[in-house]
Amino acid sequence: MRLTLLHTNDIHGHEERIAQIATLVRREKAASPHTVLYLDAGDVEETTNRLSNLTKGAAMHRLLGRAACDAATVGNASWLRYGPAVLADHARVAQYPLLLANSDPVSGPLPSVRLGDVGVFGLTASFQNMFTDTEWGFTALDELEVARRCARDLRAQGAKLVVFLSHLGLEVAAENWDDRRLAPELQDDVDVIIGAHTHDLLPEGERIGRVLIAQAGAFGAHLGRIEVDGDSVTASVEAIPVDTEAHPAVAEEAARIEAEVQATLAEQLGRVDVPLDAAWIADMLRRRMGAEVGIFADGLTLDVLPAGVVTRGALWEASETAANPGVTAMTGAQLADLIGRGNDPEFVAGSPRPLRGRPRGRLQVAGLSPEEIDPQRTYVVAGTDWELDSYGGYALAEWGLRRHYDFPTIVREAIEEDLRG
Repeated sequence: MRLTLLHTNDIHGHEERIAQIATLVRREKAASPHTVLYLDAGDVEETTNRLSNLTKGAAMHRLLGRAACDAATVGNASWLRYGPAVLADHARVAQYPLLLANSDPVSGPLPSVRLGDVGVFGLTASFQNMFTDTEWGFTALDELEVARRCARDLRAQGAKLVVFLSHLGLEVAAENWDDRRLAPELQDDVDVIIGAHTHDLLPEGERIGRVLIAQAGAFGAHLGRIEVDGDSVTASVEAIPVDTEAHPAVAEEAARIEAEVQATLAEQLGRVDVPLDAAWIADMLRRRMGAEVGIFADGLTLDVLPAGVVTRGALWEASETAANPGVTAMTGAQLADLIGRGNDPEFVAGSPRPLRGRPRGRLQVAGLSPEEIDPQRTYVVAGTDWELDSYGGYALAEWGLRRHYDFPTIVREAIEEDLRG
């Protein structure tokens, strides 16, 4: 068996890289005397990318299709924000099989696919151990059990090589399955794991027993390559030069998508009598969630809209965040601690990975001033998962807060509803 597998992961909305990948993939497929497959291990979408955000990720699958992708697995960049219902739209517009085997029920993606002699299946991180107070709308299935079943089904169908597209991560928290933990358990089932999620760059892959694990970093900066020649399976990655020619098919598709969204961006949503900024959003969240206090971080906004008519396009320019509104109860002491941390100069200047290079900014508070907080009483506080869940760094995990999220509504949709009255 002679075969080349090209692979990417965690492109996160880098359209220019998709266009360059399209050039390299199409060139390789045209020149190779043997089969070349291009596989993606998830998170081609990105909430801070204009077209991805405005189409809830669907645009990125249209662009990836122009790069001659043969199969991709579901990541977490879209359903984690917009709900699993968006996956049906992604699967509909993708020109390749979109794979997801460890969530049930889910509409759109397939658990696995045969591509000639190659069988491919996909799993994604469920996050159900992280956000235990969110109702996702599906059940997460055991990753090891599903992987074994998919691999064995593909073998029974005649697959000579079984590839596991994994958006679980190379190595993550101890209570979760990841690639390094799964590989020893899949020695008789899987040949190759093409990984994602943790943004690891494995120059020559990593072999665990007979299973080869590969991962190509993130943001489309590298193209992974797996060469299969009989019993020999080797991995490498190559940096994609920044001056690589962009394939015009990707730019043409991006232009078509942009034209499609223009009408919705021009729509007038309503008026504001005061500037629409993070403080305004904090108060909107307070009112929407029936809370006493509203909080919202400046880092989730990009601009301040002046008083007057607000269009959907202007609103996107002001805040593209896909955070979900939420509410919780906390003590006054906890609230004071959260607000204090959210306005600590060092904390404010920090730029954690989800903000993609932007600083956190100050934490805006609506409903009361910090001086009015009674440390002995309990407050109902509204915000988003960024401020209320421990991953954002504001609330602490040891507080054990019980949060309710308005999932899958995102902040911008909540603002639209408020403006419409």
